Amino acid sequence: MKLVSARARLAIGLGVATLPLVAIRRAAAAPQFSFRLDHPLTTADAAHTAMLALAESAKKRSDGRIEVTVFPNDGLGSQADVGEMVRQGASVIQLTDALFLGQYVPDASVLQAPYLMDRPEQFLGLLGTPWLKDLGDRLAAKGMRVISWNNYFGTRQILSKKPIRKPSDLTDMNFRCAAAPMYVEMEKAMGARPIVTDFASVYTGLAQGTLDLLEAPLPTMWASKYYEQAKFVCLTGHMIGWDPVAMSEAVYSKMPADLQKCILDAAADAAEVMSKQKRQEEQDILAKYQAAGCTIVQDVDREAFRRVTAPIYDRYPGFTPGIKATVQALLAK
Repeated sequence: MKLVSARARLAIGLGVATLPLVAIRRAAAAPQFSFRLDHPLTTADAAHTAMLALAESAKKRSDGRIEVTVFPNDGLGSQADVGEMVRQGASVIQLTDALFLGQYVPDASVLQAPYLMDRPEQFLGLLGTPWLKDLGDRLAAKGMRVISWNNYFGTRQILSKKPIRKPSDLTDMNFRCAAAPMYVEMEKAMGARPIVTDFASVYTGLAQGTLDLLEAPLPTMWASKYYEQAKFVCLTGHMIGWDPVAMSEAVYSKMPADLQKCILDAAADAAEVMSKQKRQEEQDILAKYQAAGCTIVQDVDREAFRRVTAPIYDRYPGFTPGIKATVQALLAK
């Protein structure tokens, strides 16, 4: 005699129509697209909160057909390695920056060039413009679909062992530099000696004297306690960073239109979360530095820094001629 399971007996008792209904519900709950999302920040950073929001929003908007698992601290590998996964068609989403995208389409690097913007909100004027759409199309041709541009990361300032008010104050100083040509060019133009090293090694470098200063958004430097070794917060405001989120163009193209909209809307939700939290952090951070015994240097000659870094736009490899004027005209609208 063939045994009948308890589940089957229950279904029979409820009526034969129950089984198809259960099957339909299970099929709807199963994800059609599963992604791993990588970002380089810690779980304490607003970027992580925002990427979790992206995952939650994508799942909710798609009724479970999109599933996203978030990996902080570059848990899937270096930015370069993860970028190649994206380009080669892996089901990976990456929170990155304009300078990283610039290795594929150099014009993207202008979005994080020195003194391009005076205020963070100016960047929003680029959204929806033909110029940014063309930039996105060129990146898509390289295998990377940008699903959001407007994740505010922060305005970059200098944390130093001595006050920095003008470019000549940087002469012969060892300036920690991220491994991107734009940073190297900027620090050289400012008159410093660029020292390329990873962010995690900065504290030791400051303590041992191999580094004299670094630059990054103030909340990012605070989280790593670099203020314990460098006590001058110099408000140069030399770069304003808005981070893009990218995924594989090949995978995006395979998604039905309704799920493409879901992932774009989820990315927009995340951008709002990240931008709001980062702006709030910047409003609160100076008081924290002061309480830690740091000196806030506000009388920085930004125009002098703007002048010495301006030639970068003319000599940066791969830039479209006149790109600074083109983008600044859009920002001014």
